[in-house]
Amino acid sequence: MTSKAQNNVIMDEDIIADYAAGKLSPAKHIMVACQSEISERVAQRVTFQELLAASMMEIGGSKALSPLFMGNALAALPEQNDNQPPAEPLHTKSLAPKSLRHALGHGLNDLQWKSMVPGVAVHDVLGDRRTKDGERLYLLKAKGGMKMPEHSHNGEEWTLILTGSYTIGDKCFKRGDLHIEDETEIHSPHIDEGEDCICLVMTQGPLKMQGWLPKVVQRVVGI
Repeated sequence: MTSKAQNNVIMDEDIIADYAAGKLSPAKHIMVACQSEISERVAQRVTFQELLAASMMEIGGSKALSPLFMGNALAALPEQNDNQPPAEPLHTKSLAPKSLRHALGHGLNDLQWKSMVPGVAVHDVLGDRRTKDGERLYLLKAKGGMKMPEHSHNGEEWTLILTGSYTIGDKCFKRGDLHIEDETEIHSPHIDEGEDCICLVMTQGPLKMQGWLPKVVQRVVGI
């Protein structure tokens, strides 16, 4: 799996196919569901995979697929141009997608944020950030203009931007973008000036902080 998504929007067909088939973990399932509510391009991909899965179930083992089946199905998708700007969000009135509101039981305005360090707060959705193993899903809010500590990961990190934006190198991630990294990457997101950046984050185990001070802070706040 590539650590950088095309146009910052997840287009990995294996992930979307697993989502349509119900094979993703609960945390990853919520992530893809939320992104499909924000991004029209992802919603189209999800719809295609769901229709494909339904067709395969109807055909079953009674009839072999035509060699042209997949080609015709892919041709029915809207043409994708990697140079075109990302599609406008499907829903702009609610910052929290319906799938996230369902998981939380309420919207973002009703959250009880837990302050970690000045300018950074979290709210747990699934799992426990302090455990060494297993996936956890949480919301993270960072103040505009600040730079996050340099870190890597124990396994994968998926970050879906709900509000604001951040920049890593020459890439800017904003609302609707799903940024995926793994344990091979070290990065330090810079929160763009302006509004706070709120992200839905899935991690597999605690972060690996770089430098002694972030490591000390990590032991205290647990992330």
